[in-house]
Amino acid sequence: MKPLFGKKKTRKQYEKNVYLFGLPGELEPVMHILCDTFGTDAASGSGNTLQLHNGDITVNAVVICESINDEAKAYVTDQRDRTRSHFMTVETAHTGVRTNLFYQLGCAGCFISVHYTFSAEDIPRKRAMVEDMLIRTLPPLHGVMLIPGETNREPDAIYCADADGSRQLILSETGESTFDTYLPRMGPELHELYPDIPARQLDRRKRSRRILKRHGIYVPGFYPVIESETKAVIRTPEEIAGRAVALMTVSLYSECLLAEDMTPSEALGFVSSIIDTFCTAETVGTFFSPNEWEYLHNADSTQQERLNGSWQYENLWVMEWALGFVDTLDFPQHYCDVPESVRLLKNCENFEDILAKAKPRTASELLDACDLIFCLDWACVDARMYRFPMPAGMDGGVVQERHRSLNWLTGYDESAAWDDVGTDT
Repeated sequence: MKPLFGKKKTRKQYEKNVYLFGLPGELEPVMHILCDTFGTDAASGSGNTLQLHNGDITVNAVVICESINDEAKAYVTDQRDRTRSHFMTVETAHTGVRTNLFYQLGCAGCFISVHYTFSAEDIPRKRAMVEDMLIRTLPPLHGVMLIPGETNREPDAIYCADADGSRQLILSETGESTFDTYLPRMGPELHELYPDIPARQLDRRKRSRRILKRHGIYVPGFYPVIESETKAVIRTPEEIAGRAVALMTVSLYSECLLAEDMTPSEALGFVSSIIDTFCTAETVGTFFSPNEWEYLHNADSTQQERLNGSWQYENLWVMEWALGFVDTLDFPQHYCDVPESVRLLKNCENFEDILAKAKPRTASELLDACDLIFCLDWACVDARMYRFPMPAGMDGGVVQERHRSLNWLTGYDESAAWDDVGTDT
């Protein structure tokens, strides 16, 4: 006989954890964002916790912000670093997306751990309901959401919200993404941190940022601007033409040693005609830097010095652009046109002919190019530091040489001499 009263059946529960990384490091604005999204009538809690009930669904959130105390700051750092390490090992064709996810996570000032439960029925619909609600918090948090996978067919994945609030897959641990180009929020803007920066400099950076965005390159929004037109000391056409002559001579000399297998004396003999054509006894000492002149007359130069000398074609190309001989500076994804760079100057009969044919760039044009290369070199230096692929297929060597030339052209570091001009980022 069956007992009249049996044990009450317990409904099976489904439960899951998801994790949010947000930009704000202060607790109060994060809690306001969550309450505004969930609705204060549905949400309850105290301190850094929040609970939401909707039918049989219960959502519990714990918010840890860097500002709470040192222990909380260390916890947020540990969570974002572990997550970054995990996703940076993902093999994917979306390498730019993976790189920029690294930066997105690195900006996080808060970590929100969410645990939700409901009766184990109609699981896909209820999961979507909860996760879509959480996705709505991401735009105001400037954040992303990590959804751990449950099976081999559902890998760990990080999502963000697009413009209309729907979820978009940034990257899964199996390498999938819905993005061709993904850019995180670039942090507080310059005008937010430094309201006294002149409008012309801010406008210049905005133009650079549009190019960065087009190529999917992350650079922090607060990255400093370069000098203004009023402070930059632009090189004269005579200085630029003299620098171009020196760079062409050094480049050709290096090519003779590396590609033509000439001896140093043979190579110097080859380029002597260039020196004679464009230089006088008085100008040789001003056109060539001390290091360049020593290199040209060193019979025991090293292989590395010769390779460094061959890179000067890139600097020559920038000088020719500054003189108006080259129409545009292409995006630095490839080497310059070496034969053309030599032809442009060799078509001139003498130094005076170079100046006569020149149509020098304006200070504004030079500073625009300098601001852009300043940003691009930051991205390349960071890529080398973290061993990422070069962003947008850039050639780091081309970027660095171009940065050097543009810094020299705009009088960087109190108009440092060519041998001393830096490429700080």
